[in-house]
Amino acid sequence: MIVRTDFLAGLIPRLPAMIAFFLVTLVSLAPEFASAQGRTVRVTTTMIERQPVEETGWAVGVIESRSSPQIAAEVSGEIIQVLADEGNSVQGGQLLAVINNEEYRLEHAQSEAELRRLAALMRNQELELQRSQKLYADNLVALFEIDAKEAQLEAIKQELEAAKARVAEIQRQLKKTRVTAPVKGEIAERYIDVGDYVQTGTITFDLIDVAYLRVRLPFPEYRAPKLSKGLDVRLSSVAAGSEVVFAKITEIRPGVNPANRAISVVIDFANPGSWRPGGSVRAEVVLEVRKHLVHYHNQLSQILWFLWTTQMDQSPGHQ
Repeated sequence: MIVRTDFLAGLIPRLPAMIAFFLVTLVSLAPEFASAQGRTVRVTTTMIERQPVEETGWAVGVIESRSSPQIAAEVSGEIIQVLADEGNSVQGGQLLAVINNEEYRLEHAQSEAELRRLAALMRNQELELQRSQKLYADNLVALFEIDAKEAQLEAIKQELEAAKARVAEIQRQLKKTRVTAPVKGEIAERYIDVGDYVQTGTITFDLIDVAYLRVRLPFPEYRAPKLSKGLDVRLSSVAAGSEVVFAKITEIRPGVNPANRAISVVIDFANPGSWRPGGSVRAEVVLEVRKHLVHYHNQLSQILWFLWTTQMDQSPGHQ
């Protein structure tokens, strides 16, 4: 059994009143105790055992997706096919929409032809250079003609490299006429329809990753000394029923929010199956575990624990 130390801490200010109540009760029962001399008195006992005691703090946050990319068109053109809609689950690399690629196919054919033309010119220039070098060896041509042939050959080589780069760019544009999902997730929003003309940078889909989720929790700044990465956290969500997810603190933001004097704690976790981005979540962080503390079981302790937790849960802003 795990007991929260904030219950014990909350009882400390009330100890004088409780002791006084206990003493008054003893005084009021003194006659009965006196009259009970010589008779059997019934005594109630309770078990005492040593158990670990947790000091915890809780906060309420909102579930987020760790990855929510916006998918933009990388080339301009007319949308000729839409293959995904809102709510659809998609895999990484899955085709979502198709942009008309006729213009890019024509440019690709033209650039390929230019590449072949320059390759033929380079071969021809290499042959002319070789002939000029033989003639120069026989003292039939001047040296400046060799230099001119070499310069022409180098210029053609540079043009050929530029043509190769142009072909590669057009091939990339052709590939980008197929709009695909960058990661696995679900389509949150669809912004295009067949017949729409999109420019480079036009947002086509919003995608959210529901497999890996994140929670940001505000904790009061006085909790800062006890908050650290790696602390155990128990997460629960109304939308997920009674299911509890066990995770750890992933990150603690360095600054304090001036609006509410709170520290932002980030927790990343894998979706157990039914959790959704946008839902609320209650997180209980185990700040410290004190081992082998004495704990006793009786009805009074259970009643006091229930009253204390009920009061604290109803207190505004309690963490």
